[in-house]
Amino acid sequence: MALYRRMLVCIDGSEESFHAFEEAVRFAKEKNITVFVLTVAPSYYGDLSLVGIGVSVEEICKPYKENLSKAKDIAEKHQVLVKTLYEEGEPFEKIIDVGEEISADLIIMGKKGISALQQVLIGSVTERVIGYSNTDVLVVPKNSTIKWNRCLVAVDISKYGEKVCNKAIEIARDFQSQINLISVVEVPSAVFAVKPELYDEQVNKTKKYLKELELKFHGENISPRIFIEEGEPYKKILEKADEIQADIIVVSSHGRTGLKRLLMGSVCQRVIGLSKIPVLVVKS
Repeated sequence: MALYRRMLVCIDGSEESFHAFEEAVRFAKEKNITVFVLTVAPSYYGDLSLVGIGVSVEEICKPYKENLSKAKDIAEKHQVLVKTLYEEGEPFEKIIDVGEEISADLIIMGKKGISALQQVLIGSVTERVIGYSNTDVLVVPKNSTIKWNRCLVAVDISKYGEKVCNKAIEIARDFQSQINLISVVEVPSAVFAVKPELYDEQVNKTKKYLKELELKFHGENISPRIFIEEGEPYKKILEKADEIQADIIVVSSHGRTGLKRLLMGSVCQRVIGLSKIPVLVVKS
């Protein structure tokens, strides 16, 4: 069974979202994936003239509907049939609701980012979709390409590391990808100064964990490359992705509940925000 069969691509009229959409269409054509494209207009109930806006609701919504026409033209150019969806309301809520309604197994979103700060702050809609959705989310930066030839998979010693490895096995099977596992050992300098042996303990635990994962991959006839790095996790992940010329980074977003789910974790957030290649956040 194919890893991804139904994808939901979100567009907001920005150049970045249309780039992500076109990349998604190329990917879908290659793998015969059903594509849904969604745009969400802000909802407003009442008389807009009361707040000093001299336009109608229809005029406000018109550009969003035009986004879908543009998306349809792009899809036709690539000879891919897409299903267009228009919603009004809170974008992240509608994206999640629609994703559940259509049984999407992948949500694709474009990523803006001009300065380093803006790249780290990836955007409230994307962050909330990742935080609240149970569906995998692929974040596609501007000028990047969706490819799966060489994947860098970030793991840690947790049940989330196990989850992301299971997904990596599926990726390797479906896309014949080369899998590279990276785990970063980080011991705060204040802790290291008091208990330096803690570093060696952590390295040994990580080596043992990665060896277990490696055996799991070998059991599936997959031979991953293993990397253990020391330092700040997000920096080491991005550096390794650049070093091995990875096509995509695969990470997990640690599960949370309530408002804490919005804080997906600084490592995940910074990797997504600063990466120049697509980042797949494993949720399912």
